[in-house]
This record gives sequence, C-alpha cells and structure tokens, in this order.
Amino acid sequence: MRKRKAFRYSLVMLMISALLLSACSNGSSGTTDPGQTAGEQESAEKGPVTLRVLVMETGAKWNSHQDSAVVKEIADKIGVKIEYVEADENKFNVLLAGGDLPDIVRTDVNKFQKQLIEGDLIIPMDDMLAEHGKDITANIPTVVDYSRKNWSNGTGKLYFLPPQVQSKPGESIAPITIGPTIRWDWYKEIGAPPIGTMDDLLDVVEQIVQKHPQTEDGKKVYGVSMWQDWGLWPYLIPPLIFTEMSGATSDLTAATVGGHEFISVLTDESSNFWVAMDFYNKAHRRGLLDPDSLTMKNNDYMAKATAGQIVVGPATWAMGDFNSQNADKGKGYLVVPAGKMAWTGAVNPLGWQDKAYSISKSSKHPEKAMDFLNYIFSYEGARTMYNGIEGTHWSKVDGKPTPTEETLALKAAGGAPYEATGLSLDRNIIGLGSDMINPNDGQPVDLFTSEEALSKAATTLEKDFAEYFGASYSGEVFKKQIEEGKLRTFTSWMDGMSDEEIIKRNTVPGVTLSDDLKKKEAELKELAAREAAKIILSKDEAAFEANKQTALEAFRKAGADDFTKWYNEEVAKLRAAHGL
Repeated sequence: MRKRKAFRYSLVMLMISALLLSACSNGSSGTTDPGQTAGEQESAEKGPVTLRVLVMETGAKWNSHQDSAVVKEIADKIGVKIEYVEADENKFNVLLAGGDLPDIVRTDVNKFQKQLIEGDLIIPMDDMLAEHGKDITANIPTVVDYSRKNWSNGTGKLYFLPPQVQSKPGESIAPITIGPTIRWDWYKEIGAPPIGTMDDLLDVVEQIVQKHPQTEDGKKVYGVSMWQDWGLWPYLIPPLIFTEMSGATSDLTAATVGGHEFISVLTDESSNFWVAMDFYNKAHRRGLLDPDSLTMKNNDYMAKATAGQIVVGPATWAMGDFNSQNADKGKGYLVVPAGKMAWTGAVNPLGWQDKAYSISKSSKHPEKAMDFLNYIFSYEGARTMYNGIEGTHWSKVDGKPTPTEETLALKAAGGAPYEATGLSLDRNIIGLGSDMINPNDGQPVDLFTSEEALSKAATTLEKDFAEYFGASYSGEVFKKQIEEGKLRTFTSWMDGMSDEEIIKRNTVPGVTLSDDLKKKEAELKELAAREAAKIILSKDEAAFEANKQTALEAFRKAGADDFTKWYNEEVAKLRAAHGL
C-alpha cells in the first residue's frame, strides 16, 4: 500500500515539475500549445504575427498565396502575416453575436458601426496613432477626421478606416473589372455585336450558347447564372451599367450615379431590381438560365465559371480561375463595352466604405494590427501591394519608378505564375487607390496605370480584344468610346468641378440605419429574395406580370415606400448640414 502511495506521490511531483519547467522555459523546448492561435505560436517563436481578418465575402484568393513576394515583404517590414476569415452575411452576423472576433474586421461601416461600437467589439485607434499610425495621419487626414465625426457612433473616436482612398480620377484606364464579362473568343466569333440593352445582351448570349452548348471537355454551357449568398447583389449590381442607378448605404434605395434623389429598389419599376427580374425571367424562358441560379453559393458559381460553363458574368473577378488556367491559350473572360457606362474606377475621398477596417477588441495584437493598417495606407505599402518589391519587380529609371520588363512580361503572360507573386492580388486590402500620387516621386502608387505599362503588360487575351477595336490596350477601347460620347463613367458627373468641390460632394455623410430600420431592411430583403425566385421562374409573360404585381403589393404593404421616404429625408438633412 505504501509503495502505491509513494508511486502516486512521485508521479504527481513529476507532473508538477514538468509543468513548472514548461512555464519557466517559455516554450523554448520547441513544443506548441494546441490551444494557441497561429499568431501566438509565431510570436512565441519570434516570427511574424498572424493577424486574422474577417471579411464579408467568399472566394477571395489571399489565403492561397501565403508564400507570395508581397506577403513575405509585409512580414519582413512590419512582422505581420494576414489570413482571411471569409463569411457571408449570415455567418458574419453569427460571429458578431458571439463577440469573439478575429484581429481585424472588414465591413460596411454605415451598416455595422453602431453594433460594433455599442457591443464593445472593436477598439478606438486614437492612442496608437502617434506611434503606430504616422502614415495614416499624414496621408489620409480627411478620412481620419471624417471617421471620428461620422463613423464613431457619436464618440468622436477613430474606429474605422476604409481602403482604396482616392481623391481624384486617374488619367489612364486600366483593364476594366466590372460590367458584362463575356468569354471573348466566343463573342468575337459571332462578330462582337453591340450591346446597348440587357435584351441585346441576352441575344448575344443566346447566339453563343447555340454555337457552344458544351465546353471543350463536354460540360453543359449556361448563358447566365448567379449566386445567392450575397443578399440582393445579383439583382442590384449587374444592371447598373445599363440603368446608371446605384445604391449608397442601403440595398433598398438607389439613385442615378452622382445623384441624391433615391427611388425604392423594390417598388419603382425602373430600378435595377426590376430590370434584373425582366432579364433573368427572359433568360429562364429562353433556356439560358442556369437552373442552379436560385440556390447556388458563390463558391459553386466560381467553380462553374472556372470550368468555362458560363457565357456572361458581372465582373472579371467573378469568373473563377478560367483566365489564369487558359492564359497561354489566349482564351478568357473580359468586360466588353455595353450599356451606358464604363466602370473605369471611381473617386473615393473616403475610400470603399463597405469594406472599412477596424481592430477587434478580441485581438491579442492590437498594435500589430495598427502597424498593418498604417502600412496599407503608406505610399511604400500601397506600391508594394500593387507592384511588388523595389529592385525585383520595379526599379528607378532616371529617377522615375518603373516596372521591370520582366515584371511586365510576367503580367502580360498572366496565369498562375503572375498571380503567385501577390501583385495587385486583392485591391480591398490596399489602403490607397491606384491613382493616388506618391509625392516622393510624383508617380501613381500603382505603376501599372501608365499607358506604356498598360500596353506592355496586356495579356494575349487583352491584346486581341484591344486590336479588334483598334486600340493598344484594353482600357483604351473604353477610353475611345468615352471620348466619343458613347459611354459615360462613374466620375463623369464630376467633370468641370474643382478638386475642393469634388471632395465636398463626395464626403457627404451616409445614412445610418437604426436597429429597427436595419431589422426592417433585412425583412424586406428576405421578402424580395423570396418573391424574386417566383418572378424569375414565371412560365410566360402573363405569369411574370401577375407575379410582379403580387410582389409590388407585398413590398408596399411591408413598408418599402415608407423606408424610401424616410431615407430621402435623412439624405436631405445630411446634405444640408454638409452645406449642400
């Protein structure tokens, strides 16, 4: 009996000694605590800290390129590695309700500032600015001041910093990424007929599907498709090139680009929503609509696009990896001139407000998170993320920073090798817009925006497209049509304004919804999604009209018009307070 007790006592003492030794050694034995986050383990090993960033989107490519030159440079410069945590809106709301968030949160500041601040989920950055935010203070003071005044839930503190801050339009047009995105070789094959309306687009799609009912490897080709895990996005964004209508801080209202009189997306029959309903129903009745469109998620859509099964999509980034996998063959998807507008970029003195960065209270490395935010708003950081490493991807020629011929050739070749560099991989993560001028050298932070670079870095696909329209690079196709008055841009309404006027008109505070109105908005969006499915699947014109009238009545009864009336009243108050 004594031997057993002695053995137990010895065993307990051994365990205690082992625990004490482990604590004193501070992990130097090389073992890691399975309960630690990746960032904590790396910090203990004196390596870069991994910061997890919650993003309300799916299908991003950042995590797939953790060995890229850009990622390594960020790690070397500020001791940080970034890892995305992707979430659709439902998962995002679940994470917010749980309260234990990743280090950095990227979200719509106008929709979520109240919930994040009042829920004590994020921290103010003010005390860290002096030591960790000098580039933020120097380079985007307008954003900092505006954020404290309008995005602080009345506290006057700095919580949010949106990316892609740009105070004036650039001079050149980079390859366009948003708009009718068509398999170029197939579109060219049928003579690239002009696309003035969404009916024209359907005619083009139908011609292509008739010629190519299957992909080269035998999969069925669908003319049109969409995904359902981004709310009403498929019904609001694709038509805007044709309608010139865009939303602001609510999916339920929209105004002419540059305008401030908002219509109800749900009850005004000229809205993007109803233009989309007409388009998708006609596609369904012509047999051009992917039958999975009303149930599919973004990742599933991307897989079909990568397989070449979709003729037209809403943006180049929405077409999966088809282009990179077929770069050497000159096949791929491009945005083509269509409708009334061209997405040549926008003026955003306040950045992309729907992707604003904040630092989570749950973060164990808030200073490192601040270092990262400072880096993305620095001229050095922005240029690195757009163009890579000085001496490797670009160098100074007669004092002017210029991409190397090797980098331009790599970009022109496209495909996986270029993507693996991390250059311009995700613009949502870059604080400064591509045309922002670096005062240290007088050049845009994105060196790929010069006409010479655009021409030299054009892919085989882009060159073929440009040459077809008598241009030297793809953006020039749109530039010519804009100069000829055939297309407008999202900044055309600012033509003739002074720099001061542009900033003033682009810094009107956005409407912020109360909790009750956010609930009302969510209910209306859910109702819209349910009604949309019935409308799109209408078997003929008569059924479409009947389902449309039923939906309009339901939207009015649910308060869509009241919501729009309130929204316009708020817009008027905010503009008046802003001196407009």
